Amino acid sequence: MRHLLILCLFLSNCLLAQTKIAGTYDTKTKKFTPEDKTYYIQYFFKGYASVSKDKASGIIDSTGTIVAPLIYDSTVASFTENRALVKKENLYGFVDKSGKEIIPCMYNEAKGFSEGYAWVKKEEKWGRIDSSGKENIPFIYETAGFTSEGMTRVQKDGKFGAINQKGQEAVPCIYDEIGFFKDGLAVATKGQKRGYVDKTGKTVVPFIYELADDFKGGVAIVRNNNKCGLVDKTGKVIVPLIYDGMGSFDSDQSGLARVQIGNKWGFINKKGKEVVPCIYIKANFFSEGLALIVTDKGESGYVDTTGKLIIPFTKYTRAENFRNGKAEVRKGNDIFFINKQGQPVN
Repeated sequence: MRHLLILCLFLSNCLLAQTKIAGTYDTKTKKFTPEDKTYYIQYFFKGYASVSKDKASGIIDSTGTIVAPLIYDSTVASFTENRALVKKENLYGFVDKSGKEIIPCMYNEAKGFSEGYAWVKKEEKWGRIDSSGKENIPFIYETAGFTSEGMTRVQKDGKFGAINQKGQEAVPCIYDEIGFFKDGLAVATKGQKRGYVDKTGKTVVPFIYELADDFKGGVAIVRNNNKCGLVDKTGKVIVPLIYDGMGSFDSDQSGLARVQIGNKWGFINKKGKEVVPCIYIKANFFSEGLALIVTDKGESGYVDTTGKLIIPFTKYTRAENFRNGKAEVRKGNDIFFINKQGQPVN
C-alpha cells in the first residue's frame, strides 16, 4: 500500500509539472499575468519565476508551464547549473528544469551551485555536494562562504581558511579572518595584522599591515598609521605609505589612481610617480580621457592621463565630468556645455 501511495504521488507530480497556468507574459516587463488571480508569480529570472498558491510554491517558465510542482514551502527560481533551490518542511533540496527533485530536501541550509558543487548544511556543520548529491567535502565546517577564483572561504574551530575545487583545504584554517581571492591572492588576518596568502596557503605578503584591500591589476592598497601605499604581488612596496587617501586604479580605466595628501588631491601611476601633483582641492575620476581638477581659488580645469592641462583653468561655479564628448559647466547663472577643447557647445 505504501509503495502504491508513493507511486501515485510521483505520477501526480509528473502530471502537475506539465500543467500550464493560463495567462499572458510581457517580454518587456518580464511579468506573467495569470487569469486565475489566486496565483502569485514573482519576477522572472532567465525565463523562470517562483509561483505560489494557497501557501504552496513551485516554479514556472515564461509560457506559464509549471516546471516544479507547487508542493514546496518556498522556491528560488534562479537556476544555476540546471539546479534550483527548493524548501519543504524547513529542509532544502534541488530540482532540475524538468521539475525532478534531483537532490532531496534534507539539508538545514543550502547555497546555489557553482562550478559543479553546492555547499549544504546538516544540523550545525557545512559540507559540499556535487550535482548528483554525492558528498564531496565532509560536514566539518562552521561556515562556508562565497566561492571566488575556485576557492571557498571556510571556518573550522573558529579559524578561517579556504577550500579549492578538488575539496582540499589548500589554505589551512589558522587565520582570524580571510577574504575572497582576487588576482590569485586573498587578504588574511592574524591578530591585528593583515597580509596576503596565495591558493596554496603560502604567505606572499607578510602580516605587517593594519588594513589591506583586495588586489586589482597586480597591485593592492595597504595602510599603516592612517597612511596608504601600494604593494605588488611579491609584497614589494611600490608606492610608499605616505598618502592620506587613495583610490582604485581600475575605477576609470585610466591607469591612474587618485591620491590625497592632507586635503589636496592628485594622481599617481602604478610605479608611484605623481602624474598630477597633490595640489588640488578636488580631483575627479577620469571620464573619456579627462579628469576635472579644481584649484584652491575655485578654478576648474581638465587634465589628460599624462597630467597635461588640456582645458585651462576657468572660474566655473560648477563643472562636471565629460559624457558623450561634453561636460556641463556653470558660470554665474549660466549653465552650458563645453567640448574637449573647452569651447561652449549646444
